[in-house]
Amino acid sequence: MIILLSNINQYRKEYMLDKISENSLFNSIEDIKGIGPKTLKMFEKLCGKKIIDLLLTIPRNYKKRKYIQNISDEHLNEEIALMVNVIKHLPQFHPKMPYKILCNNNSSEIEIIFFRGYVKYLKKILPTGEKKIICGKLEKLGNKYQIIHPESISPLEELPYLHGSLSVYSLTRGLTMSVYRKSISKALEKLIEIPEWINKDILKKNNWRPWKQTVELLHKPQELNDEKIKKTRERLAFDEALSHYIKLLVTKEKIKKNICHKIEVDKKIKDKIILKIPFKLTESQLKVIKEIEDDIKRKNPMLRLLQGDVGSGKTIVALITLANVLKKNIQAAIMVPTEILAIQHYNYFSDLFKDIRVNIVLLTSKINNKEKEIVQKKIEDGKAQIIIGTHAIFQKNINFKNLGYVIIDEQHRFGVHQKFQLSAKGCNPHILVMTATPIPRTLALTMYGNMSISKITEMPSNRKKIETISMSSNKISKVIKGLRKIIDKKLNAFWVCPLIDESEKLDLTAATNRFEKLKKFFGNYVGIIHGKMSIEEKKEIIDKFKSKKILILVSTTIIEVGIDVPDATAMIIEESNRFGLSQLHQLRGRIGRSDKKSTCILIYKEKNLNEYSKKRINTIKNNTDGYKIAEEDLKLRGFGEILGIRQSGHQLFKILDPLTDVKIMEDAMNEAKLIFEKRNSIKKTDKEIINLFLKIYNQSSSLKYISIA
Repeated sequence: MIILLSNINQYRKEYMLDKISENSLFNSIEDIKGIGPKTLKMFEKLCGKKIIDLLLTIPRNYKKRKYIQNISDEHLNEEIALMVNVIKHLPQFHPKMPYKILCNNNSSEIEIIFFRGYVKYLKKILPTGEKKIICGKLEKLGNKYQIIHPESISPLEELPYLHGSLSVYSLTRGLTMSVYRKSISKALEKLIEIPEWINKDILKKNNWRPWKQTVELLHKPQELNDEKIKKTRERLAFDEALSHYIKLLVTKEKIKKNICHKIEVDKKIKDKIILKIPFKLTESQLKVIKEIEDDIKRKNPMLRLLQGDVGSGKTIVALITLANVLKKNIQAAIMVPTEILAIQHYNYFSDLFKDIRVNIVLLTSKINNKEKEIVQKKIEDGKAQIIIGTHAIFQKNINFKNLGYVIIDEQHRFGVHQKFQLSAKGCNPHILVMTATPIPRTLALTMYGNMSISKITEMPSNRKKIETISMSSNKISKVIKGLRKIIDKKLNAFWVCPLIDESEKLDLTAATNRFEKLKKFFGNYVGIIHGKMSIEEKKEIIDKFKSKKILILVSTTIIEVGIDVPDATAMIIEESNRFGLSQLHQLRGRIGRSDKKSTCILIYKEKNLNEYSKKRINTIKNNTDGYKIAEEDLKLRGFGEILGIRQSGHQLFKILDPLTDVKIMEDAMNEAKLIFEKRNSIKKTDKEIINLFLKIYNQSSSLKYISIA
């Protein structure tokens, strides 16, 4: 009997998998009736391209709304949906007066009121004589019923999506809540039952429902019970975490099987470099160098994350380990996020290697075509030993002869696809990714569970603590007066502004404007650098700043990473309230790189200072520890922002929140290990179910062919 039941369950799973293969969950959202190319773009911006992406987007809130057929006082101050007939648009005698539209509901009159209404638009969406569904809070002034700034104005056919227990979604301009709910309802019709992949004991212990039912309840809860809604989200968060950890384990296993170049330590070159460094390496740096060297001399490729606070000396660690490839006819590539950082590395490496015959090339998108062709040829025929560049170095037309070592600096600025695009260009190269954005341990395990992790925990011994102060913009004259002392001592200073040119929309001080003002005080000692400059112009400015022909460098945030000037002792950040914590910490890290006293001044405008910007400024003033700052930044801005995931276009999680779901992540990690360890004994059908969930949670997209084999 047991064997018979087992067979029935197996047939049932196979039948369900066949049904799924015919299903359209992985089709474009455009397949949903009523969604055209324009609406598709809006949904893509919010959740992704596929129907399953739409269904796995969590509502930001839930609410209850009544549909009432007749207005009465018993519904005052309640959220209602109401059918009205538009009677007339009342004259507006002054633009600052509220705009009123008189409507009726059966025998009762009601005014729809807008305080910031565009008359032309309102006449279009509420034409006289038409019936509409108005949603909002019912109010009364004197004996007149009112709805002020209704949440939505919809056609009659959208009524089913406008009342009852409602999910509230994040929207983008042009997409209405009723269209979103209607699309969700249509997408839910495509859901079919999927065999479970979570252990029954885990489901029972957590009181979780089956997957299909969970997705349905996520969007259409039977009751607005906070605990039940929480359970629904937790179940799907566990699924997402489980798929993520399985992907990491599969990826790590695949990399372990790869055969690569073994790179032995070249002690002679290593000692030459260390002798040239004008400071003593810290114990932490030496420890990390040994960890990397132990990795690269193995036949399986290294995959290591190097964390180190701003100014802790990651670049020299990378350089020392990279030097081992020079006599092996192996190429090394260093990918950085900005052109300025690429120039900085190129100059630094060229200087250190000037007594050793090494061919180093620089490749960015802004070098001229003729020079680009020369560099590409050198890379292709193997003459270029060290290739330093921005994202330009992993483009399709760049072919390496023998790429064996890849270093990715400021890794959080690159998407997963970009990293593996570069590594795919070599013969399973060793990969070292570096970041100065300190990531708390739980997040490091989440993001890089398939990587070994190294940390530089010490700062060079000669560094002094940077004094950080804040002041209102009405005291800028005091700051300018203080700069005179820096000029007299022949020291360097940065002045950072958020924009290049004046903007009518944003009240920000532009870099060009500040540059002109400072020139009046300091003449040719003031220079400017920004993203619109050519690579030659940037090189020239950096050289002048380092050689002290320029002492004050006005800049946009492009100097956040890249410029290392030991004599830079002042950092002035204008409109500092508009910067994120990690960005402020990175900018401050451009100074204090010697034994000289350094000061960072955070300038703000009183009128732009809100609660969050005050917290950010106070956190920076009171902390120099990058890890503490990163944790505060996570609390203020969230997981996706601090790691640059949102900016890179690669959203790691849709449901899981690594800041609050630590227990879910730990349980999912343990379950993933159990599944992975017994993968060779798992039945084919069960493997297909696991691979289906990897696809559902988009974990098979960052690398091709991720599956439990």
